[in-house]
Order: sequence, then structure tokens, then C-alpha cells
Amino acid sequence: MYLITSTIGGTFGLIFLLAWVLLGIYSFFNILRNRNINSGAKLLWIAIIAVVPILGSLTYLFLRSLKTL
Repeated sequence: MYLITSTIGGTFGLIFLLAWVLLGIYSFFNILRNRNINSGAKLLWIAIIAVVPILGSLTYLFLRSLKTL
């Protein structure tokens, strides 16, 4: 039983870690490339994502998508 739970936990943990890292990297590059955001706001978003990575990245991407509608 331990082998099954450690394998599933390890696999899901690895997928979660990979998604977390890719989401953070995507958000950082998206913030840096965006010319509509001034440098102060960019620093603030980067700080938010550094402190609260998943919630900060999802919030940034959600708010950015609302502005494009």
C-alpha cells in the first residue's frame, strides 16, 4: 500500500510542482513583456507572485484577461 500512495503522491506532487514553476515563469515573462504596465506596477506584480506564487499568478492572468475583453 505504501508503494501505491508514494507513487501517486510523488507523481501528483511532480505534476503540481511543474505546473507551479511553469505558471510562475509564464507570468513573469508576461509581466515583463507587457508594455501597458508601468515599471512600478511590474515590480508590484513580480513581488506579489514571488510571495504568493500560485494565487498571484492566477490573479494576474485573470485580471489581464478581463482588461482585454
